[in-house]
This record gives sequence, structure tokens and C-alpha cells, in this order.
Amino acid sequence: MAQRQQSREDAFLAIFLAALGVIIGVLTLALGLAVDVAEALFLAHPHLVWLLPVAGIASYGIYHVLHLDFSWSTARVLKASKSDGRVPLALVPAIIVGTFLTVLCGGSVGKEAAAIQMGGGLTSLFREKVAERYRRLLAPAATAAALGAMLGAPLAGVVFSFEAVRKRPSKFVEVVAPLFTSLLSWGVTMIVGVRFLELPSVSVLELADYRIIGIALASAVGAGALAVVFCKAFEAMKGGLRRVGSPVFALAVGGVVTALVLGYADPLHYEPIRDYCGTGMALVDGALSGNRLPSWAFLAKLALTLLTFAGGYKGGELMPILAIGACLGSSIDWAFVVAGGGVLSGGAPVVEMSMMAFFAACTNCPLTAMVLSFELFGSVGLIASALPVIVASLISCSSSIYPTTLTG
Repeated sequence: MAQRQQSREDAFLAIFLAALGVIIGVLTLALGLAVDVAEALFLAHPHLVWLLPVAGIASYGIYHVLHLDFSWSTARVLKASKSDGRVPLALVPAIIVGTFLTVLCGGSVGKEAAAIQMGGGLTSLFREKVAERYRRLLAPAATAAALGAMLGAPLAGVVFSFEAVRKRPSKFVEVVAPLFTSLLSWGVTMIVGVRFLELPSVSVLELADYRIIGIALASAVGAGALAVVFCKAFEAMKGGLRRVGSPVFALAVGGVVTALVLGYADPLHYEPIRDYCGTGMALVDGALSGNRLPSWAFLAKLALTLLTFAGGYKGGELMPILAIGACLGSSIDWAFVVAGGGVLSGGAPVVEMSMMAFFAACTNCPLTAMVLSFELFGSVGLIASALPVIVASLISCSSSIYPTTLTG
């Protein structure tokens, strides 16, 4: 009798995990499409930036109508995942609309962390339907599925679901569950033919270049040091937001400052600053394709990202982090050229190393960064990024945008 009951619970778990993976895959497509449309509209109508304070207050209003605490963020969802806490289902539409409004009006945010929040909310659909002993599997499964689908890296999603909350799997099912949902959600995006990251590969021949060690170390130190600055500023601004007390006031102030910075780009002739709004994936594509970015590009993207999140605007952190790292790699490659060191195939290897190193340093998730590098760039990308990722993570080991990665 007990054996039959367990078999039935296992069957229901498999069914609900499959449903969770498919639903997350479909909603990831919806989120990705919404953000892409918003980004295109902003590029076509840059004066939408003047509506950023209105967009922020509208997001707050949506959370209020849905009876959601406006403080729900990726870090809070990961914390709930770690403690097997409940994430409200209403977070799903709220984060999709909030991210759309932020990007539509020029905010520097991404999709993937928003997808993680969305996945966390979806676990409420199945929490009471699975056996109590299996409920703790839902949160990491949702996290893995959301990140795996959005980045096109299902294995990295699985690793992140454990590494981000510093939880070591103790049973086989704890690995199988997130892997199953991640592959399913990723499969949905593949069937539809959508890849959110279309990145060029790194040539094998470039790894034999004698300059690669020096460039790898430069990328590691640069990414690690910049990550410390970014994380400390990120935490300080969040602390300032808490001290303000009223989210509406913070949204208004942050939105007005951002609008002033971007809105006067035309009359003051610094229009290229708009290239650093939105997710930043165009910057990543350009840097990896060999396009020379300005030496200050990483500072522009970093500043706009901090300004957006300082105001409390909704969206993801990870895509802007990848963009900042890519811009940093372009600057490091430019510095080697100026110093007479030449260039490695348009700078693509340097960009890839810096991007993965900065991701690892900001999230304190080096294993995720290396697996992501393998899935995006192949075995050569993994070999090239291993040293920068490890060194950058050591430099920033006490800093992270996610508090869950700083505790055991």
C-alpha cells in the first residue's frame, strides 16, 4: 500500500514538474517578446524616457492592486526558495508588466531575473498539489527552468538554482527535478525557434596566443574590482531606498534623474548614451562581433543600471551585468591595442572572458558562469573563461547582488 502511494506521488510530481517547465517556457517567450517590443519602441521614440517616473508609479500601482509587497525582487525570491517559502502567484503578471514598463521608458534592466521571479510565482500553482516531501523541489526547478530558457543554457540554470542559494543537493531527485523542468522550458523556446542569446563562438586558434594569460588576468582583475564597486553601490542604493521609506518617492526621484540624463541627450549632443538603456544585449552582440565600443562604455551601462535599480524599478539584473562585462572586455582589449599588444580576433575572446568573469563576481556563482560559458561558447569558451572567472570570484568573494550567495 505504501509503495503504491509513493508511486502515485512520484507520478504526480513528474506531471506537475512537466507542466511547470512548459508553462515557464511559454511565459518566458511572452516576457522576452514583451521586453523586445518595449526596447524597440523606446529606440523608435526615445522621448518616452520622460514618462519613466509615470511608468514606475504605474508599476507600484499594479503591485498595490494585486496586493503584492513592492519589495519583491530576485534576491527575495531566491531567499524564499532557500527557506522553502511561498512566492505569490500574482508576482507573475506584475513582474512582466513592470519589466515591460521599465524598458519601454529607457530603464537599464534585463529579462532573465524577471523570469526567475515569474517562475517563483508559478510554483504556487502546484505547491498544494504535490506531496509535502516534494514541495522543496519546486522552487529550484522553477529557477532552473526560467534561467535555462531565457539564456538558452539549461545546465547553467540547474547549477544556478543550487549555487545561488548555497544549497547542496543531497538526493538524486533534487538534481533530476530542476534538470527536467529546465530542459523542458528550454525545449519550448527551441521548438518555437527563439534564442534570446545569439552569440558568436571563440576560435580555438586564439587560445594558443601567448598574450592570452596576460589578457585573462587583466580581465579577471578588472572584472573583480568593478564587481566590488558595482555590488557595494548596488547595496548602498538599496539601503538608501529603504531609508526613503516611500517607494513612490524613490520611483519619482530615480525616474526624474534618469529622464533628465537621457532626455537632454539630443540638445547636448550625447545621443549615444541611449545605446546603454534596456537589456544591453545589443552591446554584447556588438562587442563579441568585433565592433569597437567606447572605452567608457562599461561605466555608462553600469551607471544607468545602478540609477534604474536605485529608483526601485522592476526588471532583471543579469543581462545588464553581462552587458557591463562585455563592455569592460572591449575596453581591456582596446587598452592592449593601445599598449602595442595587438588584438585577438576583434576582441571576442577578451569580451567573453570579461563577461563571464564579471557575471561570476557579481553573483558569486563561478560554477554557473563556467557552465554558462560552456553552453554559450563551447569547450574553448570554458577553457578561456576558467581562470578569469576563478580569480574575479576570489577578488569579490565578499560581494554579491544576491545576499543568498554570501551565506552557507
